[in-house]
Amino acid sequence: MSPTHGNQLVSDEEIIDAFDEIEGPFVTASELEKVLPITRTAIHKRLQNLHQDGEISRKKPTQHMIGWWRE
Repeated sequence: MSPTHGNQLVSDEEIIDAFDEIEGPFVTASELEKVLPITRTAIHKRLQNLHQDGEISRKKPTQHMIGWWRE
């Protein structure tokens, strides 16, 4: 995992650690937005990168929601 990217305020590790603050088997970008100091759009982009790097998994059960969880 890379530390921080450009002007982003949190590291990839901090994003993944925030999963522990949310109850349930997966998290959404909207839930993470409530516990991290960056926007939902920025979180979503970072989650996509973490997924591509094999750090987290995802499932899109509906057109408007993606669930993310740790590998």
